[in-house]
Formats: sequence, C-alpha cells, structure tokens
Amino acid sequence: MKNDAIRSRGVIRIRRPILRAWFTALLTVVILLTAWAPPRLHAYPRPSLGSALGKLSGPLLNALGNTELLVWSDPSKQTVRTIIQTPGAVTSALKTAVLLAGGSVVRQFTSINGLLVELPKSNVLTIAARADVEHMSADHLAQQTASHLEVAAGADLVRGNKTILNTFTGLDGSGIGIAVLDSGLMANHSDFYGSLPLSRVVATTDTVSSNTVLAQFENTLGLLLGVTLPLLGSNKDAYGHGSHVAGIAAGRQSGGSGSPSFEGIAPNARVIDVRVLDGRGLGQISDVIAGIDWIIANRLSFNIKVANLSLGAASAESWVTDPLCRAVRRAVASGITVVAAAGNYGKTAAGFECYGSISSPGNDPTVITVGAANTHQTDWRSDDSVTYFSSRGPTRGYSVDDSGAKRHDNLLKPDLVAPGNRIIAAESRGSYLITNYSQLHNSGTGASAFMQLSGTSVAAPAVAGAVALMLQKNAGLTPPLIKAILQYTAQPVWNANIVQQGAGLLNIEGATRLAGALRSDISSRTALGTIKLGDPLLASGATMPAPTSTLAGATVPWAGYVFAGGSHILGGRDLFTRYQAIYNPALVWVRDRVTVNESPRTTMALITSGVIDADLISGSDGLFVSALTLSNGISWGQGITLSEGITLSEGVVLGDGITLSEGITLSEGFASGEGITLSEGITLSEGITLSEGITLSESCDLGEP
Repeated sequence: MKNDAIRSRGVIRIRRPILRAWFTALLTVVILLTAWAPPRLHAYPRPSLGSALGKLSGPLLNALGNTELLVWSDPSKQTVRTIIQTPGAVTSALKTAVLLAGGSVVRQFTSINGLLVELPKSNVLTIAARADVEHMSADHLAQQTASHLEVAAGADLVRGNKTILNTFTGLDGSGIGIAVLDSGLMANHSDFYGSLPLSRVVATTDTVSSNTVLAQFENTLGLLLGVTLPLLGSNKDAYGHGSHVAGIAAGRQSGGSGSPSFEGIAPNARVIDVRVLDGRGLGQISDVIAGIDWIIANRLSFNIKVANLSLGAASAESWVTDPLCRAVRRAVASGITVVAAAGNYGKTAAGFECYGSISSPGNDPTVITVGAANTHQTDWRSDDSVTYFSSRGPTRGYSVDDSGAKRHDNLLKPDLVAPGNRIIAAESRGSYLITNYSQLHNSGTGASAFMQLSGTSVAAPAVAGAVALMLQKNAGLTPPLIKAILQYTAQPVWNANIVQQGAGLLNIEGATRLAGALRSDISSRTALGTIKLGDPLLASGATMPAPTSTLAGATVPWAGYVFAGGSHILGGRDLFTRYQAIYNPALVWVRDRVTVNESPRTTMALITSGVIDADLISGSDGLFVSALTLSNGISWGQGITLSEGITLSEGVVLGDGITLSEGITLSEGFASGEGITLSEGITLSEGITLSEGITLSESCDLGEP
C-alpha cells in the first residue's frame, strides 16, 4: 500500500502528500500550544476591562513569550496579528493608538465590533489595557472540516422529477440564496446551471487572496519542506472542496435518463461563492469573519437566507468571546440561518471515542451544527449510524476565573446529523484534491465530473439545502425556528446518545411539512416586535402534523425535542402551536444568561406554559442519554409540562438544564472502560492534540465501509 494511505479498522484514510511533513514542521508549535498554563482571565461571561492580561486569549498570551513561527505570529518582526474586540463601536482613538504603538490596522469588521491589527509584541499589553478594548484573540487558521442523498435525506418526497423542460415540481430551493463560505467554486461546472444555460452562481467574492501573511507562512513551510504550494489559477476553486460542498447543497444533475443521479438537496437555489479558504484549503478566522461581513452587507441584494460553513478553527475560548462565534451570531441576528460542520475529530488514534471535540464556529449556540451519519449506501434508515469521525459534544470552550478554575461552556452539540459518508458531488477540474487523490474521482470528465468525500463538511451542506427548501415552503421562518423544526422532526438513531447525534437524522419531508403548517409572517412580525409570547403560531386553518414520516417505505418517528440555547431540552406540540421568545434570532438563552443583540436581559418571559421540560428525562445519564430514550420519554409523558412557562427573573431560570448541571459536568481527561475520552481541544488520528491554533480536517477521508 502507498505511504500516503493507511488502513485502519477496515477504513482507507487518504492523507495529503505532505501531511506528515506538515506535522513535523508544526509539531514544535503544537507542543507549545498544548502546554501553556491558563492565564488568569476574569470570570464568565466577560473579562474585566481593568485587566490587560485578562483580555488576552491563551494562545495570544503564550505567543508574547516565545519565538515560534505561527501564521499570526512573526518571530523575525516580533509582531502578532490579533483580532481586537471592542465593547461598542470601534473608536478612531483606538485605531490611532494602534498606529502610535507601531502597529497597523489590517481590517475593520462589521459583523463584530472589532479590528484585525498587526502589533509589536512589546505593545500588546499597552493596547489591551485601554478601556475601549474588550478582548484580544489570535488570528487562528481555519480549514474545511472535509441521488442517494435525496432519498436518504427525504428530499425526494418534497418534489417531483424534472420535466421535459428540465424544471422541477415541488420544492427545489427556487429564489433562495445559499452562501458557501469555502475554497471557492468552479462556477462553470454543470452542477451549477439551471433549466436554462445560465449559471446559478449569482455572486462571488474573495477575502483570502489578499491575505499575504498566510501566503508567506505557507511559502516558508514550502521552502522548509521542499514542496511548492498550489497557486490560484483560472479555476476559482483550486483546492476542490468548495465546489463539492456547493454541489451537495444545490447541485443540479444534467445527466440523461439512465445515468447515475447526484442531485443536490436544493437544485434550483441561487449559489453565492464566498471564498475564504485558499488553494490549500486554509484561511484564517479574519478571512472568514470578513466573508461573514460581506454576506450580511449583501444579503438583500442576493436574497442570502442560508450560509454554509464547512470549516472549523480550534479555539479554547468560550463562545461568548470567540470572535468567529460572535460574527456568526451577528449573521443569525440579521436573519441568515448559519449551518456549520461539527468537525471530524470523533475518535482518537488509540481508537477511543473523543467527546468535547466540536470546533468553532460549530460551538456557538445560535448556529445549526451538523454531524455526519453513515447511510451504508442504502436508502432505508434502519442501518444508519453516526460515523466514527463525527465530532461529539459537549462543547469545551472555557473562560478562567480569578482563582484559576476553568468554566467550560458544556453546550449540547451537534444539533443533528446528516449523510456524510462517501457522498458524491461536483468535482473541481484540476483542483488539488483530485490531482493528488485520484481515488476520489467517481465519474464524468471536465465540467461534468464528480467525486466523493466523507466528513461533517459534506453533511452540513445537506442541511443548508434543506433550509432552502423550508424557506421556499415558508419564507416567514426565523433561523432559531428553523433549527427547532429540524431537530423536532429529526429521526433519532437508535444506538447513539444526544452528544453524538443531537436530535437525530435529517428528515426533510417532516421539516418542510411542519414548516408549511406555520404562519408566514413570523419573521417580519418578530423584527417589528408585533408578535408576542404565546401568540398562535399555526397558519389559519392548519393543525399540527402527525409526528411521523414515511421514508424509503418505512414509517419513522420524529424526535419531538429541541435544544434551547444548547443547555436546555424542551419538547411538546406547544413549541409550534404558540410563539416562543427563543424564536427571535437576536435572542440567545444559555442557562440563566439571556441577551438580545448581545445586550443582557435580567427579566424576560421566554417559554409558554404547556411546553415540556425534558431535562429530567436524561436523569443520571446526563449527556450520554440515548436520543431514542429521550424521544420516547417525551412521547410517554415523562417530561414535566410547564404550568407557568419559563421566565428569566433575578438571574434565575425556572426549569434550568439539569442535564448540564455542575454536579454532572464531566471531569477533564475523563476516560472510561468503554473507550470514551473527553477532550478540551481536538484529537487527531496521528495522536496530536491541538488545543489551539490549527485545525487539520479529515475531509479527504474516504470514510467508513
């Protein structure tokens, strides 16, 4: 067998040609990153403005005292690139102070209050001490976390076959814009044309090509390792990942009768190409944030309703201060449903199941975080399972209090799973992936070629496409309501717990049917503040659909529960018969903390009476309760039906999430005889744990049998 492939437990894993060499070059960096002692940050949720040290993320603080080469830290110039977050709008005085400190302003963001700056290490603490600086983070690397699909996800049940005019009947995503934040698109691929010979790629932007620091970093590694890194050519997807992802979300098969079908989930949706990763599949979080800025600014022009981020960055920061998380929250608040890959770090090199391995921004409570399921290449669901590589929850970002104790986020993630094993979609001609891994090629040539990939990065766009279908059915849905519908209608995998699979398998038939039963003015009235807690949510004359779906000939039950804010489990029909405050996309509810547009609230009614508090059903199993047990428990009436709803008052939430109470929090480094490990960072198959800085995905993995 070739040196660039290994066989493990019957699975062929494809490695990039220079992956071992990259690890060798980065190993010193990794060891130092994983060894740093936590700084004395101030307690959750926000660091004190009075402490300069308390405003620095751990990796940034660590970098001040070493001379290692990092993509955001240049030892030759003794500078660091850092994202400065501010408590309000960025002041001109802060920008002036950066210049006077010998630094430069690289970018100013709009999705977060902040700047990307380059600063001399010697003046970082001087800037951090300013009252108009809230938090400073390292500009980490971000990377992609790497039909049968239609039937497996239930999309075939919501539309008919193409007519003689090459158009669909039913739901196909028409009019909905899906922004794909990835390595670019091969826009002239046949997958991205419509019924007429016109490309459905309606807009494109590029935030990574101007990142000279990333290019210099990669060139330096190339010189050290004796390799030449790919350059961007005429094909805008030089890496090959973005085209494949977009094909899953919105690909349109043009083959004739009798040819294999690789139809995407929303084959008539508009596609918006937001290139945030380079020809090596790498970018920095500042590139991704800049891409989010762009989609927020252009959302009305291209009807951008969905954003897919099949990428991830490792971050030990809490979701509260993580700049990438803050950016996606701003996108959600603006009405864009953000779908993110969970990550591909579900198993360690020793074969242990790795919990706590969700990457950023999938660790944010407002995004729809998607894990990967293995359909075993059958349309029926009885044999479906969660893949070994799919990242497990809970989230392990943290802040550190004044005593040095870590306060872990421990949010319930992922939200659901979708087919993510050996998925066939568009192949980008001449791209890095297909040039180096010919095994990935499936069929076709040129602009009609297709390849297969496995990973949560190919599961996420299936959900993004499903969101487009839901919005075509009912344009009045808000992002958190969409997430709730997807979870409520998902089908629990029989042998997986809630931090392996969330609510279960994507069920497009059920999600679109429930979406169609709801009123169509929810989003507009939420924005205007004219819909109130408890108002009717069903459309006039509509009733709640039966909580089952018939998929591939078998009747399957819906999960019947949702994660609220990542720390509460709710169930019951009243979630969708009456309006709940949690459907406001500007509201975030995690434990006893509620914010609206990032501003804290101390008194607010959140949930109506009649909703089921399902936390108690999990009992002593806590995070490891079976999703099917939880679903059945709600159906059998084991949850507590709220008689007075839930109201935030004096910092206390009634019915707070017992599942994630302090008494059940998993200890760090916990391992059991069943092969379970809990990770604060991300464990790669090569045995290197990255707690910060670099995310290396398994997107090139051929997957499971």
